[in-house]
Amino acid sequence: MKPYRVPQLARKYVEYDMIQQHTEMPAFPDSRTRLLFMFLNRNAQELHASEEELYALVTSLLQMGLDTHDMIDTLSGIRSPEEMRSRQLKVLAGDYFSSRFYQLLALAGHITTISKLSDAVCEVNAGKMSLYWEMKHLRLNAAQYLTQMVHFKKELFLSFTSLVAEQDREVWEQLLNEFALCDTLAEEWHKRTESDKSRFGYMFWHVYSNGDQNERELLSESGSDTDVWHKLVLKYKAENAILNKLQTTVTHIRQILSDDQNTGIEEFERMLEPFLKLLNSPHPVVREG
Repeated sequence: MKPYRVPQLARKYVEYDMIQQHTEMPAFPDSRTRLLFMFLNRNAQELHASEEELYALVTSLLQMGLDTHDMIDTLSGIRSPEEMRSRQLKVLAGDYFSSRFYQLLALAGHITTISKLSDAVCEVNAGKMSLYWEMKHLRLNAAQYLTQMVHFKKELFLSFTSLVAEQDREVWEQLLNEFALCDTLAEEWHKRTESDKSRFGYMFWHVYSNGDQNERELLSESGSDTDVWHKLVLKYKAENAILNKLQTTVTHIRQILSDDQNTGIEEFERMLEPFLKLLNSPHPVVREG
């Protein structure tokens, strides 16, 4: 099997001092990118030389572009010069990452692939607009929120399902869904302590879905008290809900692998390491202040 080196190839496009020094960037989508590379590589006889690497690279860059734009704050109010610079760099960086997929595929003559990925981007953006409307009108529950976020994380990668060997497609789609879920839950965990980022995240919808009418009204107020929020997170064990769901997902991935005789487990165990590390680390929880 050809060695996986997409993260190293991506560095020349995503690692710029100006960006890294002055704004926050999303994590590289390694598990989904590696998964795409692995399944395309298993069908390499149907692809031209190094196409699996090119497709994994451009998809990861495009995903980075979408994720970077998702990090742009939409809050109104006065911003400091540093905050304005950070925001502007996110806009530019997201555009830059996204444009690279087009350039690399065009140079290689893969016009059909450009069209497929562009259609996937349109699908993701339309879905996000619909989700934001549902969020604004408080018409979601935690499960619906999570399903939509996972959909956004796997849509680009699903563009290549037709290039996966037919006998592998079912397990490919299953594993892509589960690793996208792991990535989503890890993101939700890492942003849990920042109230501006966790608002309307998974913990919010978990609490909102389980809370009584009075608690829902408190949550619906845009300027709801931080202490109230922390108490509700503690009451409804919102942090534990993330970890429990992540543990369940990891277990499900291992079950899929054990049921599929054609899938090597060792490589996937390496892909699970970041999530196992998160699960096995000590977790200070929100305390009542």
